[in-house]
Amino acid sequence: MTDNATARVEAHRYMLERVVNALLRENVQGITQHARVMNGAPNASNGRDIDSIGPGRWLEITTLPSGTLWLPVAPERFMQRWRYRQGPVLAVDTEGVKTFTDAASLVDWLGEGLAAESREYYQAFADECRQAECQRVACRQAQRDYFTRCQDQETPRFLSNDWWTRFIHYDCLASFVDHPYYPTARAKLGFDAAALERFAPEFQPRFKLRWLAAPKALFRLSDTALPDWWPNFKQVGLENDLAIDHQLLPVHPFLWTSDLDLMLQETGLSETVIKGPLEAVEVQPTLSVRSLMLTEHPATHVKLPLTIRTLGSRNIRTIKPSTIADGHRVQCLLGTIADQDERIGGRLLLTDEHQGGHVAKQPLLGFILRRYPKEVEAATIVSVAGLIAPSPYAVRNKTPNSANGSVVYTELAERFYNADVRGFLREYLRLTFDIHLALWLRYGVALESNQQNSMLLLSEGEEMRLLLKDNDAPRLHRASLESRWPALYRLVETIEDQRIWCESPQALEQMFVTITLQLNVAPLIEHMAAHGYGERTDLYGEVRQAMTESLDAMPSEDGSRVTRLFECDILDAKYLLTAGTLTSKSTTGAKDINKFYGKTAPNFLKETTFEAEFTPPSDTSLRGSP
Repeated sequence: MTDNATARVEAHRYMLERVVNALLRENVQGITQHARVMNGAPNASNGRDIDSIGPGRWLEITTLPSGTLWLPVAPERFMQRWRYRQGPVLAVDTEGVKTFTDAASLVDWLGEGLAAESREYYQAFADECRQAECQRVACRQAQRDYFTRCQDQETPRFLSNDWWTRFIHYDCLASFVDHPYYPTARAKLGFDAAALERFAPEFQPRFKLRWLAAPKALFRLSDTALPDWWPNFKQVGLENDLAIDHQLLPVHPFLWTSDLDLMLQETGLSETVIKGPLEAVEVQPTLSVRSLMLTEHPATHVKLPLTIRTLGSRNIRTIKPSTIADGHRVQCLLGTIADQDERIGGRLLLTDEHQGGHVAKQPLLGFILRRYPKEVEAATIVSVAGLIAPSPYAVRNKTPNSANGSVVYTELAERFYNADVRGFLREYLRLTFDIHLALWLRYGVALESNQQNSMLLLSEGEEMRLLLKDNDAPRLHRASLESRWPALYRLVETIEDQRIWCESPQALEQMFVTITLQLNVAPLIEHMAAHGYGERTDLYGEVRQAMTESLDAMPSEDGSRVTRLFECDILDAKYLLTAGTLTSKSTTGAKDINKFYGKTAPNFLKETTFEAEFTPPSDTSLRGSP
């Protein structure tokens, strides 16, 4: 078998595992709710080679519109009750017995028998699976190439004197790590192979921006004082006289060559705006793909709309005009809290995202400037998403389970914590909970500060700090802010996206559980347990201890909602695949596809070891945030 063929087979196997686990985790089509547990292979497997996976349990699902499905499974304690056990997925329908060895074929089959609209969702997801497999193969090769380049250099990139070189290095490593839960997160839907290589952070490209001249009457800027690096009209190939009544808008080159002309035509702007014939201002993509670091001004990033979709077929990466203003309002809120709260002040840093603009309220004609604080210049900055990323460099504090190489958190522990991985973990947990529990309990604020938007700042001899960016989609408890903190409430009372406000404290808890705990903490704990840095129960004990210490430091706050999290059997889980891809909003009732939950995740915080026995979730377990 050729290397390419082997890579494709590996991608098939990998994606099938991720997709089946997501189907089980989110109880798609009642796949766990209506399952019968079997202690051996189904009778329909006669003649099929399943001996290679060994004895074990299977789930039999007979209630699917497509037919009967058999899944090889094993009990699981993390995020779901059952996980996929490597091997063939079997089904029987009117055509006979089928064997699925790739995710796309399984998803196509699951869509059969559904109503036309639902079947289209499944067909689209099957295509997403195929694209994820192709892009996985390409990105795995890019990772090997990048590691080779790193190892050929005399000085490791994380020791560069330039903070932005360290920043982009760790961002690149993070880009090779898949989202913990959304199964086809590797797919950047809309990018073909050439666009992936030209614009994705895995490939470390550099390119220049394109520019549109738009009439000032249609242009809205939150701050009219544009930075010095902003090009003039001549630099983009236009007459400088246009500056009298036009303003330049940056456009991502992918949008420029793909959907821009059609969008301008459909919105009636094709005769109004003027396309600059020349490129200007070199940039480099960061982990979020559409947030671009200026190579000549690395402390400034520009966030631009893209017609790609990630983490769901309906997650198109536009910039709504309201997002610009709301993000700044929340930034002011967080900054003021940090200034007045001694437990947070100095430990919480924010990017400055006050400046943005748009043309005619079009979500594909806008930008946000993100400026990093001066503190980053003397620090190493690492996104939480990259903590479990493999590193090209060896470290000395290996365990028997990490002989094949280091990961970022062990590398950071060696550099800043005298190779004490548990010491690194304790400080990270205490920092995380001191900030997020205070925001939740004291101020009624829960942030969508996921593993990509949360960054750690580490410096020799200094306390770890947390840098947050992209804070435009939090949950704010109106009553808590308005009654207890009226001055803070005034900073955000004019928020435009009303989905940000919540009347029930349950919404804050859901955000804390599904973002802070399940995205920013649990994957790190699971990785450490799998690689010999402690027993799983012991490591989650560190989590409970850090949460308890943070609560004890706030004796005036009611921590009962937090302490109840230690004892409940099941936690909320975010149902990204259900709400973002497989089901319409009219069916789920979700106002926000990124905040749709099911109460089905085994509680890893519970002190006693959780026995993963099969308990079907109830039909009422699905809900959006209140």
